[in-house]
Amino acid sequence: MSPEARSTSAIADERSIETLLESIGDESLDAEEDSVVIALRSALGACADDARLSRWLNLIGINDVDFSSASDRKRFEPNTEYVNYRQHGVSLCFEAGVLDTVHFYRSGVDGYQKTFASPLPLKFSMSHKGVDIVRALGEPTSKGGAGRMIWLSYDHLGLKFDLASATFDEPDSSITCVAVWNAGD
Repeated sequence: MSPEARSTSAIADERSIETLLESIGDESLDAEEDSVVIALRSALGACADDARLSRWLNLIGINDVDFSSASDRKRFEPNTEYVNYRQHGVSLCFEAGVLDTVHFYRSGVDGYQKTFASPLPLKFSMSHKGVDIVRALGEPTSKGGAGRMIWLSYDHLGLKFDLASATFDEPDSSITCVAVWNAGD
């Protein structure tokens, strides 16, 4: 098919994927990351009252040093706590008082009212599709799911993508949630 016959959307998707592949192949990946993502990575492993966590929350529009504006908090024994900001599309998972994982949601998923709009690691956004992820990152470390929800995990990158899809080869599978954690070095 000639470039003239392809849709503008398809061409934009192709350019987006090329950009992702270029950034992933670059050994100076951290220099390529957005300042919001750098602040997120810095906040992982921080305690709730750490300035690094406050800085990242401020960058994404959450000005809440004591978590008072969280839509809900849930505790699970022995020492896990989720602080959810459904109005921002963000959930913070603390293990033993330390930020372990951050989940970013699409609007309408699990009661989240707004799609997370700030940059995600490796220049991903909630608008990318499952095919974009696999084209850019290759086959995942692990994958699974059932029904209309599957997931792709890239453990070495500290990333997991939940997709609204029944199969792994649906080209238009939307990202519903992205989990980010410190993969370690």
